[in-house]
Amino acid sequence: MSDNFQKYGDLFQVDKEHFDDLFSVLKSTTLEKSDFFLQQEEKCEYIGFIKTGTLRSFHSGENGNEISFNFHFKNQFFTDYESLLFDKKSKLNIQAIHKSELFLLHKDDLKALYNKGIYWQEFGRKTKEKLYIDAKKRIEDLLYFTPEKRYINLLNENPLIFQEINQKHVASYLGITPQSLSRIRKRIS
Repeated sequence: MSDNFQKYGDLFQVDKEHFDDLFSVLKSTTLEKSDFFLQQEEKCEYIGFIKTGTLRSFHSGENGNEISFNFHFKNQFFTDYESLLFDKKSKLNIQAIHKSELFLLHKDDLKALYNKGIYWQEFGRKTKEKLYIDAKKRIEDLLYFTPEKRYINLLNENPLIFQEINQKHVASYLGITPQSLSRIRKRIS
């Protein structure tokens, strides 16, 4: 336990006393570059925790355009929470940008942890709050800020993003064209 807690304790944000409860129900898996964790019209069954790698959540529109919704990096968790919570088909794709090693927590195992007591219920509440705050921030960025300010915010929050993520995907995330992103990058640098 101590080796696994030392390696992954920060990833799960679980204390040492409860770590084994969680770690015992996790499934370890690897996605190769371009593999899908989830595709539109599938139901999401898992919360994923990223050991290594990078993933992208995006929506494919009727015209084939992809709109990036979020990027997920090492030591972060991800899911399509709406699909997971309401057992409905996902509107998102979640795809590996790079080879990614993941831990997966099945929704039934999460429910079983909730039934173990207050600690796990608190864990679930904190997880939901994090997802809510991230979604709220994403909406506010799109509503309140210019594309240039969104770019600056993204760069400040994750300066390595342009080394990890294709410019086309970053532009889609910012709600602009790749050409507009190039112009913004030139003005700022």
